[in-house]
Amino acid sequence: MSEFALGESVFGTDALSVQKLFNVEGWVAVVTGGGTGLGLVTAAALAENGCKVYISGRRLDVLEKAAKAASPKNGKGQIIPVQGDVGTKEGIIKLREAVEKNEKWLNILVNNAGVSEPHGEIDDCEQTPEGVSKEMFEKESFETWANTHRINTASYHFTTFAFLPLLCAAKSKGGFREAGNVINVASLSGITRTSQHGQFNYNSGKAATRHLSLMLSTDFARRGFGVRVNCINPGYFPSGMSVKDVPKDDPEAAANLFKTKYAIPFGIVGTAKDYAQTIFGIVTNEYMTGCDIVIDGGWLATQSRCLALFFRRSG
Repeated sequence: MSEFALGESVFGTDALSVQKLFNVEGWVAVVTGGGTGLGLVTAAALAENGCKVYISGRRLDVLEKAAKAASPKNGKGQIIPVQGDVGTKEGIIKLREAVEKNEKWLNILVNNAGVSEPHGEIDDCEQTPEGVSKEMFEKESFETWANTHRINTASYHFTTFAFLPLLCAAKSKGGFREAGNVINVASLSGITRTSQHGQFNYNSGKAATRHLSLMLSTDFARRGFGVRVNCINPGYFPSGMSVKDVPKDDPEAAANLFKTKYAIPFGIVGTAKDYAQTIFGIVTNEYMTGCDIVIDGGWLATQSRCLALFFRRSG
């Protein structure tokens, strides 16, 4: 295709305006774990721009409070709470039935539900083989490991396949140009080589989520389903599972905290705006699948540098 033919349909039109590039008005979305944190940010951003969003979680009161607080101001979008534990097939079926009752297709599935179980503190125990062994063997259980992987990885697998027909129907029945697409929320913890003080269970689960996303994107593409699957790896964002001790009235102290305690070279944590911009870029880009996107303010780059310095000094 020539350059002229490639641009012929868009140059001289408003097709490249921001409003058209990231338009989700009239779309239908599901966000698991959408009642708090980045899940709620995702749901609120989509709804504010005209998307009908179903949010799920185990606690109905939390979901209803979130839906009310994040209700879109322009009246075009909508947030609908659905109680259901996606860590079980029964919960996933309940969520799917709630969506199927009112919708014929699904444009966006955001697998966001996540847990962080207790773990041994590998850096705070006696730094001997015996001390580390005791800390990591006796203070952890198979149950906490299983639950971490059940929610953070297995639920993404089962939820995606449960909604696959509805995702495909976005194109076949909804008349959209593309089938629905999936975002799996992993973490920089699934990329870093450190255990981050001993959270082997969480980090390995997030690493598994990243590879699950790659396999799903490949198998769906090979079968011609048209369903895109991408993975997003957030760094530090203010939430119940992340940054909690930010000095609100002292920007300099906050920047210093981020650079020292959290090792973020930009000296900031992510904001709702940063996250929403990433979400919109993924869900609207029809040529994007199998991608592993990092949004971390340079944190992983810092970790790579620390490793390089360590090995240089040890060599």
